[in-house]
Amino acid sequence: MAELSDPERDPRWDAVRAAARRRVPTPPGLVERVLRAVARGRRTAVEVPGEAGSLRVTGNVVGRLVSAVAAERAPDGVRVSAVAVEDDAVQVLVSVRFGLTADAAAEALRREITAELCHQLGVAMTVNVHVVDVDPG
Repeated sequence: MAELSDPERDPRWDAVRAAARRRVPTPPGLVERVLRAVARGRRTAVEVPGEAGSLRVTGNVVGRLVSAVAAERAPDGVRVSAVAVEDDAVQVLVSVRFGLTADAAAEALRREITAELCHQLGVAMTVNVHVVDVDPG
């Protein structure tokens, strides 16, 4: 069995060590883009009026609610790939099983999600369901 060499003494690591010593500048605008993304993540998606005031619900919470509703109420043969809240609208990406009428399946899911959001939150939200894939089933 070959003797294991000490990686610290391996000359092939010299290039790695040299690269690690070099300072890498932060790309212009990176910090601002990250801060904007963090702020968007916490942005209020919907304001729910109530007797004692209003409740602000973030996009993350709306997204989780939509994911749960979609998983429970999606028609057979429809699988939710992703949910996002963008520009005050809910975007749902789905794949449909081959043989289903994609538009009808997407519309049925859109109606279910819209009705449940209205029921749960007491406000109407725009829901868009996009068929992005067909599953051979």
